[in-house]
Amino acid sequence: MSATRLPDFEHTLAIAQGNLEAPELAECHGVACGLLCRQSDASPAVFVSLLDMLELVKVPGEGLKISLQELLDSSREQLADEDMAVSLWLPNDNETLEDRTMALSQWCSGFLAGLGSGGGDTLKAMSEEANEALKDLQQISAADVADTSESEEEEQAFVEIIEYIRVVILLIREDLRGPDGQDLVH
Repeated sequence: MSATRLPDFEHTLAIAQGNLEAPELAECHGVACGLLCRQSDASPAVFVSLLDMLELVKVPGEGLKISLQELLDSSREQLADEDMAVSLWLPNDNETLEDRTMALSQWCSGFLAGLGSGGGDTLKAMSEEANEALKDLQQISAADVADTSESEEEEQAFVEIIEYIRVVILLIREDLRGPDGQDLVH
């Protein structure tokens, strides 16, 4: 695994001082990953502007602004890691499966928004396989989490979905990279 770690989720949630709930905070990471897959050199200002446009974070306090910048920077490093050590920024495992599933659903929604914020040309540059995977993310983002139970099978399914999403992120990242592995195709 990569040495690059995302900021502490619970600490950032506390810094948000009630202005963001856990699912919205997870969605912010999805936006960052989608944006970075499309535009690997996206600045913190572009990221915060996109969060504002999506009405996730209007005017972040200084502490939250720093955490969001750390989130963007560490996400950029994870996406560039050749060991494919991308992790999703979600509530801790001690939270209910329902809460973590809701956060995962919103993470996917944020990823789609970040990826799509560049317009339709981004999607045209992707393979058929990547576009099919995007449809899966759309289904996950629309998932009904009210029926989530705390069974061992449900927990295992949750872990498998996270692993699948990690693969999808990397597939899309690779599709949008240019021939030298750095420049974006579109």
